[in-house]
Amino acid sequence: MPDGQVPAGVDTHLGHTGRIVRVIGERPERVDGVEYRRCNVVLFDGRTYVLSHRAILTLVVLSSCNAGCRFCSNEITFTPAGGYLEWDDRLARIKAFALIGGVRKIAYTGGEPTLNPQRLLDLISAMNPGFARSRLHTNGFGLFKTVNTANGPRTLLEAMRGVGLTGVSMSVAHFDEERNRDIMVLPKSWAGMTRDELAAVAACRTEDFTPRLSCVMTNEGIHTTDDIFEYIDWGYELGFRKFIFRTCSEIPTEYQKPTPYSAYNDDNRLTADAIAEQLDRRHDVIRTYRQRKSDSKVDVYQWRDVSFDVDESAEEVDPDAKIRRLNVMSNGAVHTSWIDPMSVLFEDDRELARRSADREVLLSLRETVKR
Repeated sequence: MPDGQVPAGVDTHLGHTGRIVRVIGERPERVDGVEYRRCNVVLFDGRTYVLSHRAILTLVVLSSCNAGCRFCSNEITFTPAGGYLEWDDRLARIKAFALIGGVRKIAYTGGEPTLNPQRLLDLISAMNPGFARSRLHTNGFGLFKTVNTANGPRTLLEAMRGVGLTGVSMSVAHFDEERNRDIMVLPKSWAGMTRDELAAVAACRTEDFTPRLSCVMTNEGIHTTDDIFEYIDWGYELGFRKFIFRTCSEIPTEYQKPTPYSAYNDDNRLTADAIAEQLDRRHDVIRTYRQRKSDSKVDVYQWRDVSFDVDESAEEVDPDAKIRRLNVMSNGAVHTSWIDPMSVLFEDDRELARRSADREVLLSLRETVKR
C-alpha cells in the first residue's frame, strides 16, 4: 500500500486536518535547506512535518513494571511517570497524525503493558484500526488473564488478536528459569512464563500473527554465538520461529541517569559487529539483511526455518528535523526521541515535558545521594 494511503472506511482525521504534500524517495530533496530521503512532508493542523517512511508509533502504556530487568533502558534514560494510557483526545490526535503521515506500524510497550489486561485491550481496540502491523512487547505476565469482550470472556492474548494485534514479542533473557529470574529480577510471586504458557503463545503463529522471543544479551546470560543457538534450539522446541537478540543500550552520557542500570549496561555491552563476524563464518547461516547506521546496527539471519535478528542500539539525538519515531509516553506527551526529554512533537506538550524532565532529574539525584 502506498505511503499515506489508509484502508477504506478508516477515519484518519478524527477531528484533525492533514495530508501528505510531498513524497521524497531514494533521491535526496531539500526541505528548508536540508536534504532528506525516504520521507513524507506532512501538513497537519496547519504545521509542516518531515516524517520518515520507516517511522513507527510506539505507546509506552505505563512506566511501572513487575520485573526489575538490570538491562532496562527505561532506567537508563528519561522515562516520564504516568498512569495507564487510555483513549482520549490526545491519543486521537497522535493516531490521526500517524495515519495521515503514512505510518503503518504501531507498538505497545512499557513498563509491563499486561499488568492491567482490560485497559490494555481497550487501548489496543481504540488505537489499532488503520495500522497494517501492531506488536506488543511484554514479559507475558497477564497474557492469559481473562478480559471482557463483546463476545464474552476471553484470555487477553485471544482478545488482542481479535482486535487486530499482529505480533507479540516475548522478553525472556535466558532459557534457564533460574538465570532468567535473576537477570530479569522477577518477583517471588511470579517466576516468569512457564514452558506451557510460552508454547501456547508460539502455537498462535499464523500468517497474520507472529510470536517472537526477545533476548537482551548480557555477560551473565546469552552472550556468545553458541548461547544464541542454544537459546534458539530451546525456543524452537516450544514452537517459536522468530527471535531477536539485542545488545545492551548505548546512551550518550549527558542523557544517562546515574543509576546501577546505566553501569550494568555499560559493563555488559556487546557489539553487533563482533557477533556478526562469528555468525558469518558459519556455512549453515545465511545473512539476509544488514543495516549500519550511527545509531543502530542490525543483522538478520536465516538458520534452517528460523529467522533471527542481532540488534545493537546506540541512541543519539536526531541530526535534523526528520521524525524517525513517535513515542507516546505514559504521561501522554508525544516525543520524537527516546533520550531527549524535550523532543516533543506537539508544542502544547512542552510544559508537561519540562515538568516531567525536572522530576526525573530530581529522582535521579535522590538515588545518587542514597548510594
